[in-house]
Amino acid sequence: MTTTHLSYCRLCPALCGTVVDVADDKIVRVRADTENAVSAGYSCVKGRNAPSAHNHQDRILKHLRKRADGEFETIGLQAAVDDIGERLTAILDDTGPESVGTYWGTYAWRASATLPIAKAWWEAIGSHKTFSPITIDQASKTVTYGRAGAYVGGVQRLEDADVWMEVGGNQLVSLQSLGWSNTNPTVNLRDQRRRGLKLIVVDPRRTELAKNADIHLPVRPGTDAVLLSAFLNVFFAEGFDRPQFWGRYAQNVDALRRYVQDTTPAVAAEICGVPEEDLLAAARMFGAGRRGMANGHTGTDMGPGGNPCEHLLNAINIVCGRYADEGDEVRAATLTGPAVEPRARVIGPYRKWESGWQSRLGYGLLPSPHSHFGELPATLLAEEILAPGPDRVRALFSVGGNPVNAIPDTRRQVEAMKALDLLVTIDPFMTETARLADYVIAPTMMYERADYNILGGAFGQYSAPIVPAPGDAVDEWEFFWRLGGAQRLDMRLGDGPSEGVGAFTPIPRGRPGPLTGEPPSSDAVLAMIADDDRLLELLKRHPRGYAAPPRTATVLGPLDTDRDRLDLFPPEFPEEMGELRRILEDSARRRYRLVVRRSKETFNGTGKNLPELNKGGTNPLHIHPDDLAELGLVSGDRVVASSDHGTVRAVTRADDSLRPGVVALTHGWGGLEDEDPFAPGVGANVNNLISTRGPSQQVLRMPIMSALPVDIVPLEEAPHR
Repeated sequence: MTTTHLSYCRLCPALCGTVVDVADDKIVRVRADTENAVSAGYSCVKGRNAPSAHNHQDRILKHLRKRADGEFETIGLQAAVDDIGERLTAILDDTGPESVGTYWGTYAWRASATLPIAKAWWEAIGSHKTFSPITIDQASKTVTYGRAGAYVGGVQRLEDADVWMEVGGNQLVSLQSLGWSNTNPTVNLRDQRRRGLKLIVVDPRRTELAKNADIHLPVRPGTDAVLLSAFLNVFFAEGFDRPQFWGRYAQNVDALRRYVQDTTPAVAAEICGVPEEDLLAAARMFGAGRRGMANGHTGTDMGPGGNPCEHLLNAINIVCGRYADEGDEVRAATLTGPAVEPRARVIGPYRKWESGWQSRLGYGLLPSPHSHFGELPATLLAEEILAPGPDRVRALFSVGGNPVNAIPDTRRQVEAMKALDLLVTIDPFMTETARLADYVIAPTMMYERADYNILGGAFGQYSAPIVPAPGDAVDEWEFFWRLGGAQRLDMRLGDGPSEGVGAFTPIPRGRPGPLTGEPPSSDAVLAMIADDDRLLELLKRHPRGYAAPPRTATVLGPLDTDRDRLDLFPPEFPEEMGELRRILEDSARRRYRLVVRRSKETFNGTGKNLPELNKGGTNPLHIHPDDLAELGLVSGDRVVASSDHGTVRAVTRADDSLRPGVVALTHGWGGLEDEDPFAPGVGANVNNLISTRGPSQQVLRMPIMSALPVDIVPLEEAPHR
């Protein structure tokens, strides 16, 4: 007998509503919920293939412990907790809390109870050494807010805009961008275009989003900051700036104006490889609009100029007045507490990483949703493990993540994992990191646990477990609850401040109180975290989710005590632009530029092991047909791509959406050393081309992960295979 249930997908931040069919306690079908108020009938191929992941033959259903011979054996949950607790306590007693690190990955993000309970355990430990892929994604936004400050009056939204610009992003695949709603992205964009929205896309590939654009600028990879400088040049020169906004909230605007004077459209067109008339048309289209924002994404932030790109995008929005100003009407519906009246005001530059705790390797903490202390750059993880010192990381807990595969310089990450005294992973599959672990804890997956979400503060949805957890799989939060008890830690919800600055929004901290005794039910834990029993019960009564009644509010003016201003010309900006110019000149040594690429079928490393999603079995190197012909190759041939740091072997795939001279690989693929990249589910690992010890962005220690100079030769011609 088949039963049908309402729920929502938890693979990515879109949190699409789903309808789930169950037979014999197994998920057999997932489809979009056409009546969900937020996702509006949308679902992606990854979400629809959840049954393949839940029921996969290789899924880990028993907790595992590595024996002395390197093989794994099964172990009960409490026995694993006791073992881990004993080994961890010995490390803490020997070298203190900074010897313990955590890595929070993709699977941990959307499990409602995981991070609050794990954070309570983590804060009871007392270590600052926490890491996540956030700092190798779009963390240049955080640096920008820290250096320039943040305007908190509210953002403009796509639905109300007359022009919009996206740089290095593809929302029709990634499903997320500042100002975009979480509704069906294709239908939403179509509706906005029909009402007259103008769209500008800057990307070296003619992405799904770029195909819908009024103007697509296929820039040379890595040159986005030069293009944006030219846009500002045009805005200032032709009067598209809005001094009534920036004059009230910003400072050092004249310094920025003088800096971009030399980056004329002609100069930028030559550097960026786009026609000057197209560049001018795009700048004038954006400048002439009165509402609509400019956003950057992984394409900008993973390149050599991530920090200056994000600063310039922020500057464009400020100079053109693309925020909600005093007197504007904004949406103010809320489910969580009384509505707060929006106010046009600035939080001044705060540079969190320059104050407070500092790593022995010279790096401060970045704002983070994982800890109110903040987190360290992910690319510092291997050095924190390998660099000698009394507080080097000796124990690491990887929660729903795969740092070996996610962090650049794969060989360095493997070396670091092998050097640990204790490595614990929580993951449903035997990832590269899990294979190196001492313990692997088998977690529940999304339709096997209770969860709730609050989207934008105005929409919420609760989902009960739809199927029972198979084998010994356990909710991640329960592992940390039990581990804290085994260590006799004083774990508490609600202690300490919870910050939400810049790109990061805090998860609920819950009502204050100790976490002691036997773990309660999942619903009891969710009630503790929600800190609002009435809201949780309300969501339970609305299985398709509940939206707060529509409400608008007028943005109030700044307070008399507000004196902060946005800094549009921090001292690091010209330094970083100069470094970017040097990197671009040096890049000419190699023939091609390798860029990051989003895939519909995978989300980071999720999905690469599923034949239903990964029909090609590997991770192809996308290359323009003209470049293939120049190399004497056809689609499907094998090649070697080489950078200054390393090589990867890959299968080619002809892709005329790329500009010639640009190649693309998807992140999240690859195996351990010497694994065949052509084997199904392994694929080429772009991180083998990247070094964490070469040129990097200030503050973030972010290496060049996109616009990476490479050469390509047929496999049989490569000197080393």
